[in-house]
Amino acid sequence: MKINYYLFFIMGKVIGFLPVGISMRLARIGGSAYYYAVKKKREQAKKNIRRVLGNDASGREIARMAKKMCQHYAQYWIDIFWVPTRTREYILDRFSIIDLENFDKAFAMGKGVLVVLPHFGSWEAGAVYLATRGNFSAVAEVLEPPELFQLFCEMRESVGITIFPYDHKPRTRLRMIEFLRDGGMLALLADRDIKGTGVDVEFFGETTTFPPGPAALAFKGESPIVCVNVMKNSDGTWTARATEPIMPDMEADRREILREMMQEVAYKLEDLIRDDPAQWHMLMPAWPGDRD
Repeated sequence: MKINYYLFFIMGKVIGFLPVGISMRLARIGGSAYYYAVKKKREQAKKNIRRVLGNDASGREIARMAKKMCQHYAQYWIDIFWVPTRTREYILDRFSIIDLENFDKAFAMGKGVLVVLPHFGSWEAGAVYLATRGNFSAVAEVLEPPELFQLFCEMRESVGITIFPYDHKPRTRLRMIEFLRDGGMLALLADRDIKGTGVDVEFFGETTTFPPGPAALAFKGESPIVCVNVMKNSDGTWTARATEPIMPDMEADRREILREMMQEVAYKLEDLIRDDPAQWHMLMPAWPGDRD
C-alpha cells in the first residue's frame, strides 16, 4: 500500500532533525509501547530470549530482556532514517570495531568478503564504515509497494551502500558472485530462514534452518565469510565486532561444505548475539517449533 511509502517518507524527514538523545528516548518509549500492545510479538520475543539465556533464566529476567529487545528494534528503525541524515564523518567519529584484524585478514585475501550479520543492533552505522573500505553492497528483502523499496535503496545509496534485491532471480545471484570476484564486500542477514527450507543447523542448542545463501555465495566466489554485529551503545555511539573468517573448502563436496559452513556461521552468530541478547531484535519465529 502506498500509505506505507508516505508514512515512511514523512518519518524520514521528521526523524532526521532529532538530536541523538531524543531519538534514543523516543525508541525506548515506542519500543515499550510496542511490547505491551502487540502480544504476539511480545510472546515471540520471550521465546527467542529464553533460548539465548537458557532454561535457568527467570521469567522476570526474560520479560525484562524481551522489553529491551523491542526498544532496540525501535532504535533500529529510527537509525534507518536517522543515520543517512548525518555526514559520514559524524558516523565514523562515533563508530569503533573490535577484532578489526579479522576483517582485515579476510579483505587481504582479495576475493571479496561476505559480511554476515544477525538481526542485531543498528547495522546502518556499520554499513557506513564498510563503505569507506571499498565497494560495498547489501542484500535487502524486496518491499511493497515498489516506491517504498526504492525509498530504502535511495536512503542507503546516500551513505555509499548499493542494494541487491533478495528476489531469488538467477541473474541477481550471478551479479552478486561477480561483485565478490571483483573484490567487493557483500552484506546479508542469515539468522532467519523465512521459508523454513534451508540448511539444518544447531542454533542455541536447538535445530533450526538457516538460508544457505552465504555459504553458496562464498563457495561460488571463493570468498571468506566474516560474521559481524553492530551494537548501539547507551551514549548513541556504535561498537562492532568481527569474527575469524570462514573459508570455503573448494575441494569438498558442495552440499556438505554448505552445511558445515552454515553451522559455523550459526555458532559465530550465537557468540555475537551473546554480547547483548537484548539487541538481537528477533521478533519473528526463528525455530521450526514456533512457525505457523
